Amino acid sequence: MRIMLGLVALALTAPVQAEVFEMNGHFPAAFREVSLTRSIGIDRIAGRDGMALGLAIEAELSQRGPDGRPYYDLIALSRRGPEADALVSGMADASVRESDVKRKVEQCAEKQGDKCVRKEKVEATCLQEMISFSSTLRVAGSDDGRILYTQTRPQTDSITTCPGDKGKPSPKDRIAKMVRTAADRFIDDIMPRHENYHIRLREGREGMDKVMGQAFKDSIRLSQRDPVAACTTWAEMERALPGHPSLLFNLGLCAERMGDYAAAERAYGRAGAAQEDVTRVRDLTIGRDDAKRRATGG
Repeated sequence: MRIMLGLVALALTAPVQAEVFEMNGHFPAAFREVSLTRSIGIDRIAGRDGMALGLAIEAELSQRGPDGRPYYDLIALSRRGPEADALVSGMADASVRESDVKRKVEQCAEKQGDKCVRKEKVEATCLQEMISFSSTLRVAGSDDGRILYTQTRPQTDSITTCPGDKGKPSPKDRIAKMVRTAADRFIDDIMPRHENYHIRLREGREGMDKVMGQAFKDSIRLSQRDPVAACTTWAEMERALPGHPSLLFNLGLCAERMGDYAAAERAYGRAGAAQEDVTRVRDLTIGRDDAKRRATGG
């Protein structure tokens, strides 16, 4: 009996392998107006850590994209050089505040020669360093000075060092990490993404008779090795059982996989899909149009 219960428990806790559609597409940047510019220049970023943040942003923007080239043309600002379409400016500053804090630490209470044979926890006065970092970044159009982007993002961290600690972390290292994080977040805001993603198929068979239910189950398995055949099967089933939510949703995924985002949105709407599915295909439509616009120089 214990063996049977163990097997049941194992079955309940074992992960279920969900069937998915692997897809790829263009997603727009959070700040599209910036992403549609072609060149960027980094103006003065004030504050103690402004130069470090500017260099980190420059390094990120220099990275190659999916097509092997940086997404933006980086323009060095000079009186004689070409003007960038957009200019990045802002402020970045970090501060460290020290204070004493009480902590329980383990200390040797008894030794035999050089070896500690008994330890105990005692209260000790430790040094706490609170690190605060704030960055404000702004992107303005160079032709009219219009603000296209502005964000302020604070970050905090702390280091506590007690007597006997080894390898004390450096606040400078933590600040350097915060600078990289600020640069990464900025790039995420202004760069569109071309990426692979996967969406789980719907497998619910409620409302299907036994024969169709088995055929649908088989088609879900088929989708992993022959998605086109599975999509054809679901279309035939939907004609026989109009309005079934699982069939409609999966047909929406078929359309999304083929890049027919309008058809996908219609299918998701009829299937009662979550808003995130509708939002995704709308974003994919915008992202694809933006990518075409840049590719054709529009």
